[in-house]
Amino acid sequence: MKHKNFFSQRDYNKKTKNLFMERRTKIISTVGPKTNTESFISKLCVAGTNVIRINMSHASHAELEKIITIVKKINKSKICSVGIMIDTQGPEIRTAPITKSIQLIKGEVVHLTPKALKGAKYIIVDNLKQVKGLKKGGKVSLDNGAIDLKIKNIDKDKNVKCEVLDSGEIGSRKHVNFPGAKVTLPSLTDKDKKDIKYAISKGVDFIALSFCRSKKDLNELKKFLGKKVSDVEIFVKIEDQEGLSNLEEVIENSDGVMVARGDLGIETDITNLPYIQRNIIKIASSKGKKSIVATQLLESMIDSPHPSRAEVSDVANAVYEGTDALMLSGETSIGKYPVECVKYIDQVARNAERSETLHFENNFKQQTDWHKLAATSVKLASKIDADAIVVLTRSGFTANLISRAKPTVPVFAFSNRLETQSKLSISSSTQNLFLKFTKDHEKTINSAFEVLKKHYKMKGRKKFVVISGVFSDIYADAIQIRSFG
Repeated sequence: MKHKNFFSQRDYNKKTKNLFMERRTKIISTVGPKTNTESFISKLCVAGTNVIRINMSHASHAELEKIITIVKKINKSKICSVGIMIDTQGPEIRTAPITKSIQLIKGEVVHLTPKALKGAKYIIVDNLKQVKGLKKGGKVSLDNGAIDLKIKNIDKDKNVKCEVLDSGEIGSRKHVNFPGAKVTLPSLTDKDKKDIKYAISKGVDFIALSFCRSKKDLNELKKFLGKKVSDVEIFVKIEDQEGLSNLEEVIENSDGVMVARGDLGIETDITNLPYIQRNIIKIASSKGKKSIVATQLLESMIDSPHPSRAEVSDVANAVYEGTDALMLSGETSIGKYPVECVKYIDQVARNAERSETLHFENNFKQQTDWHKLAATSVKLASKIDADAIVVLTRSGFTANLISRAKPTVPVFAFSNRLETQSKLSISSSTQNLFLKFTKDHEKTINSAFEVLKKHYKMKGRKKFVVISGVFSDIYADAIQIRSFG
């Protein structure tokens, strides 16, 4: 006997009544040296990418401008726009630039040092003096856990003598993690400020704040943005123990959270990482905030044309947990199969969405009448077996509220502002559409239906739940049931 909450592919298609059903979970693709061309970015978008991410740890301002220009050009030819996210470098500890990789052999001694050492094998590490609380016997992780070291001694000059636990090769600008230690660098560095200022001037939609450890870090960014704070959505990246200890406050004061599993898997017990991920998503949902699961989703596809079964299950579990978005990093920035990665994520998410989520969104306490109105529209759509929800929104506020309720039918969010349209690219279940609003309420709604008819090839009569607050000066805010076709 089939479980009532599980749908076959046939059932899934039937539920949509031939209305084009988009994937609810959004896909973020990082572009890099291999994919920062118009041709590649176009292919990533066609494959299912909703947001393009630029990692400012590696990208220059010239590269950033190039990518933004390409994305905006692509958006002009698409009915739904693709958003742009920058990821700050933050207070990262990395190896210094070197011309030749350093070979490390298990059992040998290597020194981590702020400057070159005579008569010893060493690795220069930037900002090493800003790492406090190092102890003999402590662990050091290089290149996101590829090579582990054990601390044997720390001298007065802050040189860290280590034993190599894993053989391997270390190159330029690789991550260096000191689990349990504290990095005294500010969350928002001078480089970050320059990057953010430039990105804002070019019209990015989202900022991912690396190594956000407290509400103080978040407030510093908001203060720096000033009046521009309303131009972007801020996602906090949880990457260490301090961030985890202040989880609720940083999520509550942000637009969303990123589960940055790379650093988290090093800074915490890796066996506890699945629980941490689920807990972060749960807290985000309870506060009405978005969540992104990132790092090593399809890591094997950097070199292989197909993912492992474990990776597929990992991605599906994130969807079951109700994450709003899945983020590809090295898979699409330096990998051999970037487009194939997006296609796999798309299909895994679609199949996983046939099953119910864990319903963490039910923990969200509806604070205002608008919260209740949005949640009611989702319940109504389900009860009357509507084909979709249509939202008319200027700021995106109403559409985001509906997205929080995790509807199982498409949500078509029409906005008359291009900046609102692109920001809705990361809102789950939501398709972001541009529409010129008129003072005539009926004309505007009918125009929205005509867009759907044309672009989604609607046939026959369809039933919609319509919600809008943009005409509140003429019409009372209300939920409507409309038929069209």
